[in-house]
Amino acid sequence: MSASPPTSPSQHAAAHAYASNGLEILQAASDAAQAIQDPQALQNAAAAAAEAVSQQQQQQQQHEQGQEQGQEQEQEQEHHVAADAISDVLALSDGPVMGQQLPGRSAGAVRDPSVNPKLTRLRRACDLCSRRKVKCDDSNVPCRPCRELGADCTWERETKRRGPPNKHVEAAKAAKRARLEMTSATISASPSPQTAAKALMDISADGILDAEIIAPMPVLELLVDDFFTYIHPVAPFPHEPTFRQSFANREDRTKPEFLGLLASMIGTLVASFPRSAREYLKTQRSAHLFPKASLLVEKCRDIALMTRGSKWAPKKPKSLDDACTSYFLGLAGTYTLEWDLAEYYLAETLVLLRGLGFKRRATPGELPTFGADSYSQESLPFNHVKDQTGKRLFWCLLLSARSLDQLCSTRSLSQLGLNGADLVIFPPTPSSPYPDYPENVDDICILANEIIHQAEGSVTLLTGFRFGIDIYTTMNGIVSLELAYGMSTLRWADQRGLLRDGLMAAKSITENLPPELQLTPQGDDGNSLAALDESGLQYVPAAWPNAQPAHDIRNVIKTQPPQRRRLQHEIQKANIFMSQLATRSYFVDMYFNLRDVHLAEKQQGDMIKVEAEELQALQDVDDEEIHELMATERELIVQNLLEIVGSVSQRNVEPNGMSLIYKMRQVASTLVNDAPERKGPVATRSDEVLAQLVDILAKLEKTGPAAASRAADPTQVTAEDEEEELRYWAELREFQLRLAATGGFAGLV
Repeated sequence: MSASPPTSPSQHAAAHAYASNGLEILQAASDAAQAIQDPQALQNAAAAAAEAVSQQQQQQQQHEQGQEQGQEQEQEQEHHVAADAISDVLALSDGPVMGQQLPGRSAGAVRDPSVNPKLTRLRRACDLCSRRKVKCDDSNVPCRPCRELGADCTWERETKRRGPPNKHVEAAKAAKRARLEMTSATISASPSPQTAAKALMDISADGILDAEIIAPMPVLELLVDDFFTYIHPVAPFPHEPTFRQSFANREDRTKPEFLGLLASMIGTLVASFPRSAREYLKTQRSAHLFPKASLLVEKCRDIALMTRGSKWAPKKPKSLDDACTSYFLGLAGTYTLEWDLAEYYLAETLVLLRGLGFKRRATPGELPTFGADSYSQESLPFNHVKDQTGKRLFWCLLLSARSLDQLCSTRSLSQLGLNGADLVIFPPTPSSPYPDYPENVDDICILANEIIHQAEGSVTLLTGFRFGIDIYTTMNGIVSLELAYGMSTLRWADQRGLLRDGLMAAKSITENLPPELQLTPQGDDGNSLAALDESGLQYVPAAWPNAQPAHDIRNVIKTQPPQRRRLQHEIQKANIFMSQLATRSYFVDMYFNLRDVHLAEKQQGDMIKVEAEELQALQDVDDEEIHELMATERELIVQNLLEIVGSVSQRNVEPNGMSLIYKMRQVASTLVNDAPERKGPVATRSDEVLAQLVDILAKLEKTGPAAASRAADPTQVTAEDEEEELRYWAELREFQLRLAATGGFAGLV
């Protein structure tokens, strides 16, 4: 055997240079293990490192004799950790070192070189497997034990670091919090886009751009829970298990796209449910930083845009996370009445979706998909999670476009600040079809390599979403004609027939709803959700660092999945029936408007070269039948509107913010402002009641006279403002109670 090469002085010097603390000693030992192949030389390097530790400890003791005993114990602990680390490296070497006694370890304690603790350490188990103390197969989501039990597979518990806190890390965290508070104060004091962008640039330059610039992680966890409880039923993306796994892995620190998505989701939640967010901030003593929820929404938007960087536009490839982020930025814009931003980001979402799925069809007539990504590093040829997410996003975007079409038809574009041209989704054609509907399964059943189909008849979270698609696609015929030629190019007989067919199709959709999505009066649902209002449970702000109190309604929602699902069904059914009512009102209102045009043209005799049968169209039997149908439908819309308003609770309406309020006010305003000659007996008797409802909804929408009477500084929300907002919700609740006390619709009219 050849002689061992002597250890060079440079190697000893390197060992001394590294030996400044426990982590650096570990690095020295690791370097020595790589540079020295001979066991004896490795032993010499380890001894040199240990000698350096002893010398440094003696020097520290001479300079720190007057320090407290606790600091000496900390140094001794670091010394033991360093010695153990060196011993571990020596134990992993090819030749075991015998007879060498290391500092802090007895001479007889020799680690078994065949055991590597890093290889035997268990990965993190899911919440259920951790509680059951069973092995967790985390190669798939959900894991095998949870899949066999049919339970939710989550990773929501907080992970804690072992041992005492590291004073250096704690000092760094304190410095980071100070910088964040100073930056937030700067944004709040001068909330201009330039100031916010500069402050976030400073954060990015410090290398601390992560989720905690939005809120502390425990508060973010509550906000994410609220998002998937309240927003996800009507906008069912991103994929919840995948997102929660990324959130638990803190991918906000490593993937800018994920941080942007998270920020946009929180911004949408805050815009949709501002009162809850303000309570969080007040509890965290941060209300002075964001006195108005819209400022937090703006901060989330700034963070999302900051993650994209200056070179985002030419970035290739764009991802589904980018598209989802753009959609949520647009949705938040609608909730904060920033219509120009809303249209911009919703149109951007459509562009991104077309680039991701619409242009990758191999053959003519093939439907768009989103699961085949040639840029992806995955080995799978097709990713079902991405495909289903893309399809859900497309259909949600279509629903938003159709909802804006309805809104523009009942209010002037200038009143809303819309130009009507930014978001145009053409009806499907053979050469440019729509994607398939997303699969009617819950997120937990969608895996990257397969979709696990649920039992026939299961009412999933996608069941209600697909009914919403059915409702809004009844507008496709009208939208197609308006975009191509305009309704005026058709004869009146064809116009009224098209409107009648669309109305009947929209009315028929709710006839097939499962019982879980049928609308029932408050207190009659039989599923104990109505009892939550009277149980003393409430939305409690984040109590971090303490645990949430027992009377927090989120505890019931989180610990009892069936209750959470029932609540989500309540949200969906309110959205389904209000969407259907708004669509029915759209067809009826358009019918009467077009009929008035033809009546005026006939009376004035200004029709140009109209055939004789066209002049008689208003008097034929078909016209009379359709006119009677539309007049009766207007009366039913009045009745159904009051029934729906009396059947939904604030618990379901408030978290969805403007989404339902817009639709309610749209229908009620159309009825109230209609010409007297159009109104039937029911609508006439209901005028006063509907006017009261419009007034309450205008206050909640913050576009009525109450919005103009705010404080001089529009960024400030005073205690009086919050009391005023609660008073408006109380007015709506009182309105609902009057409906119930007087026998509902029949009693009021």
